[in-house]
Amino acid sequence: MLRDLYRALVIAEEEPRVNYNILIPAVILHDIGVTEGKYSEHEARGLEIVRRDLPKLGYCEEEVEKIAKAVALHKGKEKIDFLEAQILFDADRLEKSGIAGVSASYHAQLETGKTLLEWVFPRRYKNEDFYTKKAKEISGKGFHEMDKHFEEVKKSFKKRKDWIVTEKDLWE
Repeated sequence: MLRDLYRALVIAEEEPRVNYNILIPAVILHDIGVTEGKYSEHEARGLEIVRRDLPKLGYCEEEVEKIAKAVALHKGKEKIDFLEAQILFDADRLEKSGIAGVSASYHAQLETGKTLLEWVFPRRYKNEDFYTKKAKEISGKGFHEMDKHFEEVKKSFKKRKDWIVTEKDLWE
């Protein structure tokens, strides 16, 4: 969360008209849904938590809805149409860029309970997916570096079935 907040603030410095009253809580709360449910459902659960809890902290309805929408959209499953949510998306996506992002990918794979073949290998990110110029600049060739790493891992798996064995394999 601290890395995401740092990245979001760095990106926001170069963007006009950022509403920090929306951006900062959205970044801090974007993964809050994992505290009350499955990782695979954390965007929807986060939306519920934000709508439930932020009014108690004095946020007005308009702020709550913008923060909630940013939290719900942070994985980029839909086109994002406002700046604070775009910055959140970019900050969160930067976590997966570069060799350091490999660790985040492995960690997320473990959280989902999926195999590496199911989680990591189908994922392909591109700099063109970012909304902001600053995120593209920060990422640089990071996704290329990750792809290169995972291609090496894939080659290794082809030589070592024991790394990708499933229960089904034991019964066949």
